[in-house]
Amino acid sequence: MPNVESEPTAQPEPQPTLTRRQALGTLGVAAVGGGVAVAVAAVNSRSQAGPVPPSSTALLAADMPLQLARRASFGLTPGLLSEIVEQGPEEWLERQLDPGGIDDPEIDALLGAYPLLGKSAAQLQAALGEGGDRRLAVNQLVELTLARQIWSRRHLLEVMVDFWSNHFNVTTPLGPTFATKPVEDAAVIRRHALGTFDELLLADAQSPAMLIHLSNVDSRGDDPNENYGRELLELHTVGVEAGYTEDDVRDSAYVMTGWGVADDGTFAFSADAHYVGPLQVMSWSDGNSNPAEGLAVGMDYLRYLAHHQQTARHLSRKLAVRFVSDDPPDSLVDSLAASFRSGGTAIVPWLRTLFASPEFAASSGQKVRRPLEDVVASVRALGIGPPPADRTGGIAVLVERTRVLGQAPLGADPPTGYPDVASAWLSTSAVLGRWNVHRLLTSAYFDGLDYPSLVTLAEQVDPATMGELVDELCTALTGQAFQPVHRSALLTFLDADEAAPYDEASVTGSLPDLVALILDSPYHLLR
Repeated sequence: MPNVESEPTAQPEPQPTLTRRQALGTLGVAAVGGGVAVAVAAVNSRSQAGPVPPSSTALLAADMPLQLARRASFGLTPGLLSEIVEQGPEEWLERQLDPGGIDDPEIDALLGAYPLLGKSAAQLQAALGEGGDRRLAVNQLVELTLARQIWSRRHLLEVMVDFWSNHFNVTTPLGPTFATKPVEDAAVIRRHALGTFDELLLADAQSPAMLIHLSNVDSRGDDPNENYGRELLELHTVGVEAGYTEDDVRDSAYVMTGWGVADDGTFAFSADAHYVGPLQVMSWSDGNSNPAEGLAVGMDYLRYLAHHQQTARHLSRKLAVRFVSDDPPDSLVDSLAASFRSGGTAIVPWLRTLFASPEFAASSGQKVRRPLEDVVASVRALGIGPPPADRTGGIAVLVERTRVLGQAPLGADPPTGYPDVASAWLSTSAVLGRWNVHRLLTSAYFDGLDYPSLVTLAEQVDPATMGELVDELCTALTGQAFQPVHRSALLTFLDADEAAPYDEASVTGSLPDLVALILDSPYHLLR
């Protein structure tokens, strides 16, 4: 692994502390609902036997529009659920599968704040030369990645960009890829996120950022480096279940010798560095006698891997873990793998199979939001708007908050990317960190963001009673009503009877904490 040039450690901002009354309110919601314990139990109770039908005790409503909002996007926005209902789930999904036809004005307005992201690697090398901040382009990439997850209307595209960025992980920021990772994001991940895996794999194998990250630039026929050849098998395609051997890993590395990077930061193949001699990886083989044909040999090998039945299963299980549950049923993996292969690795029909499956429909509440997803979903649910393009400091602050929570955009260190299971993210301290972020957001603590009035959020249906106020806030923030015992806990926090008349003046001071408590609940933690 190349050395990581890390950023200076940021000093955390002073954070509002929970008063005893606030803490008791939190415990009221968390204890009655089981809090994190319920979230973990809800996820872990699912078995390989198949999807579990929603029960009367399930926390999350089994509703397809709401399910799509939770899974096919980064979470509710004030208008998203009604959009899905009005268009119909199938029509909404089809539009999301063709993101080029969706206007994206909020993101278009921000692009001017990130001028380096449209440049080539050579242009970035020049712009990031001596005397400049070498991290500037990747910092812009990380900020815009988070902004897109929050404010883009191309919801499913951003979810799949995150999925593939994690699959083909290149740690960001990473010193040697400061000028190449931004190009990879645009030309590889985003361009092919809804295309075919075949073309995505070939593009990634020619990505200077990936070749640098996994040391293939140092791999020569007389001195191969196995990093990329190994991860190509283990992580990117067939997975360890394929049963390949160390000899396969060695020949996989030999196939890719000579695949490197030119001085201008673009992909280059060097015949002089390519190994010559017979090669075999699993059932693929090539005489590989002419170094000048090494690029074609590598392309053939990559296509073999892309279409391999074990690649179909490996990727399908990973997709099911992302969208359905931490331990998805074999029935779903089998059907996804069949769709992947019959569609020639096309991603759109693969996703259609996923979203039309009974396993997806029955999986409400089987996933837990990871820290980045929690921050993004919280900003979206609160209706916090983007800053103007000339003042994007608020986005940088949110990025730093995700870093403190352990999941900055694109920032996973190991080649495996960030884990996608609840057990990796639900320690007590990690959950308390999320709760603190909720309070910082509802208190409008971070400068540089467009905060709406919480009173406006609460008065969308003109509540007449305190019970109606709580119901409206729960529905606005999580898309559904809370169970009676949890609703009562919120009213207890307000020291209010459900039939008491709603009075804006009497609740304004409590709204930031009340809204934060709703975001603290398993109704927001689960998806």
